[in-house]
Amino acid sequence: MSARATTLAACLALASSGCSGELPAPIGAAHGADAAPTRGGTLRLATFGDVRSLDPANLADGLAPMIDVLLYAGLVDYDATSKIRPDLAERWEITDGGKRVRFFIKPGARFHDGEEVTADDVKRSAERALHPSTPNPYASFYESIDGYEAYAAGKADELRGVVVEGRHVVSFVLTAPDATFLPVMALMPLRPVCKSAGHRYSDAWQPCGAGPFKLAPGAWERGRQAHVTRFERYHRAPEPYLDGVEFTFLVHLQTERFKFERGELDVLRDFVQPDLLRFQADPRWAPFGEYEGERQIGGEAMNVEVPPFDRVEVRRAVAAAIDREQIRMIKSSNLRAAYQAVPPGVPGHNDKLACQSYDLARALDHMKRAGLEYDPATGKGGWPDTIPYLVYRQGLPEFTAQVLAQQLAKIGLRIEVRVVNYATFMALRGRRKRSPFGPGMWTQDYPHPADFLEPLFHSKSISAEDSNNWSFYSNARLDETLDRAKRELDDAKRQTFYDDAQKIVCDDAPWAFTYAFRWYTQRQPYVRGYRTHPMWTHDLSTTWLDRVAGPTARRAVFSPGALGALFGGPRR
Repeated sequence: MSARATTLAACLALASSGCSGELPAPIGAAHGADAAPTRGGTLRLATFGDVRSLDPANLADGLAPMIDVLLYAGLVDYDATSKIRPDLAERWEITDGGKRVRFFIKPGARFHDGEEVTADDVKRSAERALHPSTPNPYASFYESIDGYEAYAAGKADELRGVVVEGRHVVSFVLTAPDATFLPVMALMPLRPVCKSAGHRYSDAWQPCGAGPFKLAPGAWERGRQAHVTRFERYHRAPEPYLDGVEFTFLVHLQTERFKFERGELDVLRDFVQPDLLRFQADPRWAPFGEYEGERQIGGEAMNVEVPPFDRVEVRRAVAAAIDREQIRMIKSSNLRAAYQAVPPGVPGHNDKLACQSYDLARALDHMKRAGLEYDPATGKGGWPDTIPYLVYRQGLPEFTAQVLAQQLAKIGLRIEVRVVNYATFMALRGRRKRSPFGPGMWTQDYPHPADFLEPLFHSKSISAEDSNNWSFYSNARLDETLDRAKRELDDAKRQTFYDDAQKIVCDDAPWAFTYAFRWYTQRQPYVRGYRTHPMWTHDLSTTWLDRVAGPTARRAVFSPGALGALFGGPRR
């Protein structure tokens, strides 16, 4: 079936989503592909969600980082390949066998209020972010800092592992070598904030950092919009090129699309499936769209404390009974079949790793070994009771659950899909012995295999309420393997530990991994220098606007070979 025929079929199947007619032409760029960047203009973005906090110490939702990355600079950041690069720190050195990381701050780097960024600001910001009164959901990422446990428990007045060694030199002393320390230092929570933030978190604080853009008072309205403007004294000048970035919240997906087509939005990331396929199938638009790497894993989380999933052979049967290709077809433009915990877009993914796979005969054999032999011909045997399967309304699992139920019925496991709202779903899934079975999903916090394996499967992630380890799975050998991996600073040896950890998880099967999810981003041709990023929603560091004005506004400029990109495919 041709690309256009596929698009048409999708539109007919999902007509209610608003798929109709031919797309308008893209709005052209004023200059050719070799044009030098120029300053000016405001980039306009929208999202169907809202942002509750712009304080880096309180990342209360998944949308805040797309704005926070513009407002706050870190000592280090991620480059376009997921590697750590210097930012406010000119350089760093690791000594004492990996237990001391010393950062040398760039002299003259400024906060939005004009004050210089110093080592004292780094220590104050770290203690503010990790204080027990701060609602920081990522605080445990920094538990390897010496004194963290006492400070987080309110038993110490300062975080002794953050040591000021000079106006522009600060060290982080660790209790043990930690291969994840630099990756988590590149995240938002410990990024330096202005002195106006004080030493303790407050909801009333006006966001102020050292990033490429600043937020003026009144420029952020919850539920409506946020508008950031260029910080002229940004330490990485001449970046940024944009005068500002405007975010609009709570916009319906169809409204986003119509605004984008009219040039009222410059980049589009939220799609219903038919619209995404239409943009990909249109040779005028395809060169200006790109997939991100798969940084989200999906699967079926089985509670090992609740029958029948307290039997490892039943869990293995589920992992073998799922045909991932059938699951993938539900949203084929965004999903890729997955057979392990670390998705392909995350460093540490190993394509050669033998993990889970689809094999119906083997699944039936596992059921037999569990003492639950099932005869597909007669429909007799299997688990005698119906298994509740919890999903949330309007999410992808509401649809994948229908396919899953049919596949598991073939091995004698009968599930009943129960649809609840998202808040109820999260509460019950994270509560001990409440939900035997349901969809699991995890999106990268930082580009490292530990970010998937530790929160989902390490026993330290188990809690009676709000547990990240939804399977309540505990394995001492896995815990030891993950702990050793985190302390190992040699890349090759560390990868071996993570491969071993994945083999343990795949065999014990607290999850049956099913798909990896990838986002697609469409831009207008006049948005130049834009690129997807392995960590941040939008990388606007080199973005500039080159929009044609007047009656020729919809005449797109195509670079040589651009039409071939339609069938050549995006990266990864």
